[in-house]
Amino acid sequence: MNRPLVLTCVALSAVMPLTGCGGNKKAATVAQSASPGARHHAPAATRAPSASATVTGTVRVGGYCKATGVVGRTANGGWARCLKKPGDKQARWYSQAPSTTAPRAGEYCSRAGATAKAATGKKLTCTKKAGETRPRWRTK
Repeated sequence: MNRPLVLTCVALSAVMPLTGCGGNKKAATVAQSASPGARHHAPAATRAPSASATVTGTVRVGGYCKATGVVGRTANGGWARCLKKPGDKQARWYSQAPSTTAPRAGEYCSRAGATAKAATGKKLTCTKKAGETRPRWRTK
């Protein structure tokens, strides 16, 4: 067994009875979950984000979900997480992939001189005009 894991288990088993939480059952569960068979690592592209649980089947980004913190596979093979963000009345599935949306003219950009292509097909350039503190995407 891994030495830091053993020390953590020993520390947790000593602290839990003092705080009134758990008992022998939780300490045993932690020790059992560290079995050598549980150390299988999938390639990074297919590995699920860390979560409390993974749902079976496919999930739809934007759809409602019940248990926040769980992750699920989308139909296109990506990952989504069940979250309740400020303003949401109910928890929803949010994509865990990096944003792939094209920039729009007028939005702030990070590096003056950079170029991009808008969703409409127009070429955008990141420029800063006199009196502005931040550069914006502009069409020429």
